[in-house]
Amino acid sequence: MKKLSFIAVALLATTSVNAEIIKIPTQSGFSGFVIGGVGTLEYKSNMYKGPNDDNDRHAGLFNSPESHSSVTPIFGADLRYTFAETRTQLFLGNLIQDAVRFDFTQQLGVRQQMGDKGIVALAYVFPLLPADTWSDPYAEGNRHETDMKSGGGRLAWDQIWGTHFNTSFTMRKFDISEERSGQSLDLSSAQRDMLDRNGTTSDVALSYDWIFIPGHVLRPELIYSKGSFDGSAMSYDKTQILLSHGYNNSQWSLVSNIYLGQMSYDEVNPIFGDKADSDEFGISASFFWHRLFNVKGLNGLISASYRKSDSDINFYDASIRSINTGLVYHF
Repeated sequence: MKKLSFIAVALLATTSVNAEIIKIPTQSGFSGFVIGGVGTLEYKSNMYKGPNDDNDRHAGLFNSPESHSSVTPIFGADLRYTFAETRTQLFLGNLIQDAVRFDFTQQLGVRQQMGDKGIVALAYVFPLLPADTWSDPYAEGNRHETDMKSGGGRLAWDQIWGTHFNTSFTMRKFDISEERSGQSLDLSSAQRDMLDRNGTTSDVALSYDWIFIPGHVLRPELIYSKGSFDGSAMSYDKTQILLSHGYNNSQWSLVSNIYLGQMSYDEVNPIFGDKADSDEFGISASFFWHRLFNVKGLNGLISASYRKSDSDINFYDASIRSINTGLVYHF
């Protein structure tokens, strides 16, 4: 199952890749950031409906998707409250590790410092905004939109046993309100069942924070994902590699990310007679100017991103690119 969110990538690229971001403050109270801005978005996808995509037709079952563009508002927040005495932190927000994969996951949970053994976190994960998709994305015309709901849990362990290693396990359930994939085509009931997009995903991630020069942090991350859907042709195994670099000084910061992924599906797609295996690539960069207008905590932001998914079946090709600007206020 293809997952592309159409909120601008800069929404989450607001926290530098820095080892300090995973530490719990020594003083009690609120911390976090809020962001607002605007971005331009260009995307291609036959499986998901973008924010201003009113075109109910696709370019043909054996063609790559057409391009759509829009101007998109940027908004978001990361809010935390720390209980310094117990080394406990409540949080509501998002992570840059998800952003470069165009996965705009929100988290509501608790983090606990376990002495020198690291920080353990447990959270409920959910999308920032409800996602829209097509009830039957293969219909030649008059496609109807429907809601895709998702939610799940995440267990994470940062600074494992006092090292710079981090790991997490995330499970999500996906529920499409009106799942009618393939009903417009001449398929048997068993073949239509193979296209059902309802189900669950499981992700295991392992990363390392490498501070190799003062002000520079490099974070390699390996992610394995398993998609288990009611439709066997939609179920997959996916391996992803993410490399993030952050540089920070008193005046400005730069965060850059590169992402590679490979997806392998369980069964041959009954429409196309082939598996929808794909290779994925993503890159992004975000520049922050600190103390904008000489206001403490206020930062200017400019970011750009690109992601492409190249499938063995043209219909499932997808891409998204964005350029964004906004203001970020840290407190």
